[in-house]
Amino acid sequence: MKFVIIIGLAFVLLIPISVLGQEFENEAIKAQERFEQEYGTLEELQQEAKDILKNIPAEKIEKQGDGIIKSIPSGGGCLIATATYGSELAPQVQQLREIRDNSLLKSESGTSFMSTFNDVYYSFSPIIADYERENPLFKETVKLFITPMITSLSILNYVDMDSESKVLGYGISWIILNGLMYVGIPASVIVVIRRV
Repeated sequence: MKFVIIIGLAFVLLIPISVLGQEFENEAIKAQERFEQEYGTLEELQQEAKDILKNIPAEKIEKQGDGIIKSIPSGGGCLIATATYGSELAPQVQQLREIRDNSLLKSESGTSFMSTFNDVYYSFSPIIADYERENPLFKETVKLFITPMITSLSILNYVDMDSESKVLGYGISWIILNGLMYVGIPASVIVVIRRV
């Protein structure tokens, strides 16, 4: 009986995830198209990146491990998502960048959040990104773990975050949604399984 309940719960949970996956894929394609319209082609961006890196003094670039760049003066990239999806130009990484640049950094509370987030995130993300590159199974596990979070961020594409109160409101709502996804649902499943 427990097996049937577990299979039923898994099936019920996987249907919305697969639907969200298709919606996410469509949103990712749209994000990639918007990115290319706004910033240019891959070749143009690669040349621009090479030009920028030539102008950064070596002492300003902090490296970790085998030449992995930990941080650069003008902000950073999404190290874990880039390692997970294979490129800084992956639609999922572009979506994260767009939300950061076009929504969060345009408000005081969003900028404050990103500053604190970056301090914490860049303390551990280079290690995880390096390990992802070394271990394909770990990379797929991380992808499985972060895809729902990135998918839930696509909700923010449909709202106007044009004031401090909206940034705070949507940000707190998004955090609660992810808390329910990552903690609430698994906890509920465990409680149901233990009762049966």
